[in-house]
Amino acid sequence: MSVLAIVEGDRFIYRIYKHHDNNPDNLWVNSYEAVATESDDGTNLLQLATKLVDFEKAMHMVAIDFDRFTISTWEADSVPYDPLNFMSIAITGSGAVGETNGMLPLNTCLSVARVATSGRFGHIFYRGALDQAEVDNPAGKLVFQDSEEIQGRIDAALTASSLSENLGIAPEISPHLRMISKDGTQIRQIVGLVAAGVSTLPLDHAWFNRTSP
Repeated sequence: MSVLAIVEGDRFIYRIYKHHDNNPDNLWVNSYEAVATESDDGTNLLQLATKLVDFEKAMHMVAIDFDRFTISTWEADSVPYDPLNFMSIAITGSGAVGETNGMLPLNTCLSVARVATSGRFGHIFYRGALDQAEVDNPAGKLVFQDSEEIQGRIDAALTASSLSENLGIAPEISPHLRMISKDGTQIRQIVGLVAAGVSTLPLDHAWFNRTSP
């Protein structure tokens, strides 16, 4: 597989790197999987990356700065080194939500469920995506003040970024966002993204420390 000569069925991993504007050395990453449904010279791959970045910016607070994204093939891309197996693109800009002084600590995450046609949900945990006014703590556990409001933000971000075109049972545009098992043998359709609650995770949690190509 190559990120510059794609054929139908090729699988890819997208990673988006971010940091708090006061601590640029502390990067974390959110990752996504996708499957190509048509031949491509890399243009469609980059378009999906732009949509993912735009979606994430609409979900994150203004104190979160975006650093870069990478796209890599499902094949091992480091040993032996093959520059055709990945690309890394520097990006700029920050989140579009709220005010810096209202953001919850980075270990408090917005959990978004990737709803599949079968099997368990997959979860995406977003650091720096919740404001103090958006959560409550009625019994020692953080919950949304208004889950419909959070879901509305997700839906609006999907529409504004056009990421909805690459999502669902029959997406309009290749590549299609999917959930791919660790060994690559199972590929599941994602039919929606749903607000799933507030999660507290360690700053060194494996979800956010994927190896970059």
